[in-house]
Amino acid sequence: MKPELITIGSCTLDCMIQINDILRFELFEKDVIKKYTAIEYSRKLNVNGVRFVPGGSAANIASNCSMIGLNSTYIGVLGNDFSAQICMEDMRERGVDLSNIIQTNEDNTAFSVILKTEWGKDRSILAYKGANNLLKPENVKEELFDEVRAFAWTSLTEDNACRAIEKAITLTKNNNGKVFAAPSMSIIKNNPKYAHILISNSDVLSLNKEEAQAFTEKKDTINIVKELKDLGLELICITDGSNGSVISDGTTMVKSNVYGGKVEDTTGAGDAFLSGILISTMRDIDLKTMARLASAMSFLECQETGVREGLPTSFDDLNAFTEKNELSQVVSKIMQ
Repeated sequence: MKPELITIGSCTLDCMIQINDILRFELFEKDVIKKYTAIEYSRKLNVNGVRFVPGGSAANIASNCSMIGLNSTYIGVLGNDFSAQICMEDMRERGVDLSNIIQTNEDNTAFSVILKTEWGKDRSILAYKGANNLLKPENVKEELFDEVRAFAWTSLTEDNACRAIEKAITLTKNNNGKVFAAPSMSIIKNNPKYAHILISNSDVLSLNKEEAQAFTEKKDTINIVKELKDLGLELICITDGSNGSVISDGTTMVKSNVYGGKVEDTTGAGDAFLSGILISTMRDIDLKTMARLASAMSFLECQETGVREGLPTSFDDLNAFTEKNELSQVVSKIMQ
């Protein structure tokens, strides 16, 4: 059975460390406030808790969508190590096809250390791309895309890996599928050339506000949306943490707040949001409803520690949540 959804990008083992013995401070530079988490030099710090959870944006999106009923495949390179086994077992349990994963001794599976502090949702991430960046264009098989409806890519930074994504974009478009982009700051900062190429050839883009500002070099949301629309994107999504999100097709903009409730862990919230956008797009759902569904996915993911947790296992369950819970939204037109 050929996949409806194919994803390429990061598949990572996350080590979540709860630490209270740590410092936080802010630096003011003109009109910019920079916030830092700091470890006092040459000190041994006590850790309050450690948890290993599978993550990585592309693996998250494939898993999220598979749980809601899409036939999903992840393409990527992992090491021959315990991290790969944990990651693969979790995706397998969620129904993701793993037959296009390549395992290698050349590098280790991607690994992230996520520092969670006593300041709640504040967290810092140390990310190692590892084997993920060893993906090559020849690893992307043309016949796999025969019946593809959606392809989602997330940040890889090496040129060969970016060429693999570029090949997958071409194959998706040749088969009338939609291309969903969820680049992170890593490709925007470390490979801006391919960030521009891959984003401009995508149909739907989802970024957080910091990433959107860095990519467009614009500050306000309206100018960011206009800049991205000029690249040929059909749909632009910008998330902004507790400030909510914006979804726009370049003509209409839907500004949504967030659902009310306790937030346990925001790791993976952006991937859950894009998963909601992807599922909604494939069902031809209108922008306002799409924003509610994507916001619900993100909110539900934040209710539990780790990624892929707390999410619905059917579209009906997701839709039922949006019907039972209020979400403040404002719909406006963009002046050309």
